[in-house]
Amino acid sequence: MGKPTARTTPSLKRRLKTALTAGLAQAHAGAEAAAELKAAKEAEEIPCKRSKRSHLQRGGVLYAEEARDMVVRRDQNEAKKAREALERAHTAIERAARTERKRFIDAVKRKKLMKPLCLEVRKEARIRANRSKQCKTERMEFYILYSMWWWWSKDS
Repeated sequence: MGKPTARTTPSLKRRLKTALTAGLAQAHAGAEAAAELKAAKEAEEIPCKRSKRSHLQRGGVLYAEEARDMVVRRDQNEAKKAREALERAHTAIERAARTERKRFIDAVKRKKLMKPLCLEVRKEARIRANRSKQCKTERMEFYILYSMWWWWSKDS
């Protein structure tokens, strides 16, 4: 089959466009009306649901108001538990920070105490090194003198 050969006139195009636009507008308005009707129906059902009674397995009838109070109390208890958990977490964080600060302060105190000790050790090490150098020098001098004496005594 080939292309249709019938051509549309401009007036037909205008009428079709108007009809399509009107149809879309009516469909949109119908969808909005259906949504509004559904929302109104749900809004009417809410008070009815609240006033209904429900039977419990034990304890008789539970009214909606009592159930709402129970939910509010449960939410308050959960919020209280969450606050307490948050406070415990903050306390633990503060305790850890205090411990870390204490370690740092202890390290600073140790450093202050160790500095004079380190200086004393270095001083003693320098003194010993100087003594060692002196001993080496004295040994070298002794060796030189001894070797000179030996050579001299050998010749005599």
